[in-house]
Amino acid sequence: MHKIASNSIDVRIYNRILIRNIIRKMGPIARYELAKETGLTPPTITAIVNELMEDGIVMEVGYGESKGGRRPVMLELNSKAAYIFAVRIQRDEVVTALFDIGGNILEHHKQILDTSLVDDVVEAVGNSFDWLIENTGIKKDKVLCCGVASPGLINIHRGLIVHSSNLKWDQVPIGALLSKRLYGIPIYIENISNAAALAEKEYGCGRGYHDLVYLNLSVGIGAGIIIDDKLYGGSRGYAGEIGHMLLYEPQFSKGQISYFESIFGFGAIIERIKEKLPAEVFSEYGLNKSRLKAGDFLSSPIMERKEVQEILEESARGIGITVANLVSIFNPELIILGGELPKVSEKFVDIVIQEMNKHVLEEFVSTVKVVNSTMKDDPPLIGAYALALDMLFSIEKWDL
Repeated sequence: MHKIASNSIDVRIYNRILIRNIIRKMGPIARYELAKETGLTPPTITAIVNELMEDGIVMEVGYGESKGGRRPVMLELNSKAAYIFAVRIQRDEVVTALFDIGGNILEHHKQILDTSLVDDVVEAVGNSFDWLIENTGIKKDKVLCCGVASPGLINIHRGLIVHSSNLKWDQVPIGALLSKRLYGIPIYIENISNAAALAEKEYGCGRGYHDLVYLNLSVGIGAGIIIDDKLYGGSRGYAGEIGHMLLYEPQFSKGQISYFESIFGFGAIIERIKEKLPAEVFSEYGLNKSRLKAGDFLSSPIMERKEVQEILEESARGIGITVANLVSIFNPELIILGGELPKVSEKFVDIVIQEMNKHVLEEFVSTVKVVNSTMKDDPPLIGAYALALDMLFSIEKWDL
């Protein structure tokens, strides 16, 4: 279905935004194709394209194939017209990157720090921005906005992290704090699982799907839910906090009702592995049992031990049951398993699927696909970029 624009002066701003977005998503594209996509007259297309070219946002990139007359001049977004700063905050880690508006990562930066200290995180992000600007040679005023992916309950309209158990933050106005440190750049914040879902929808396994769930299986657990091509946030934007779903698992919780994350989060799984194996075994693999982190496991042959594999497989079965619940509630076309946990074993996703199939109605089995994320880059970071990019392209005039 074509997007219908208007030739009225009253909607000139809308038309400019529409044409710019179509060139971004469909370029290289000819002017006559823009007219066909929008319903606008050729003179209106020409006038708006000329404005965009004068601003340096759109450029001509050669000729397309002839349809019987002269070969059309093709238009494309100038990816170097503006830049976006993206940030991912997670427990003990801040990752940042500088992107052009064509989706290319110019440079990235990773810092390990105590993320419970808000001021330290803000300063770390600011220092990282300064470092990226210096190392890429990009002018600071060409970076037009910043996207942030963070764990927790987030008020996206106020740029407020209402609560994050992973960061130990409550009522933190991170948007305002970061904007001040980043020289007034507009800040757009989203939950880390939602950001990852956006990335998968735009650039990963979710391309072409309209209804999907991204399940972030890390130290924390959350879900990004997309329904009819849009993020589903619920009444306050807090939907997807499945790590706080209540479970009764006598095998793991000593007969108590527990949070899903406290049983099947990667941190909880590591604790069970530590309970199972003596310190000497960890020493054999060059690991310190008292100072283990998720990353230590991912790169260690200890993962191949029978005892570890048994714990991972029982965890995959438990997660499979939760996936079955998500399928029954949301009826998605696709469920993407992301985060560190699905990377620990090639059999992990297969076990999740087998367990899911046991617990859903037969009619669901053939209508949903469950896959591991295949994105090589950082999905939440890419999602932070995608969020900021969409916001930038909803603004009529850029301060270039």
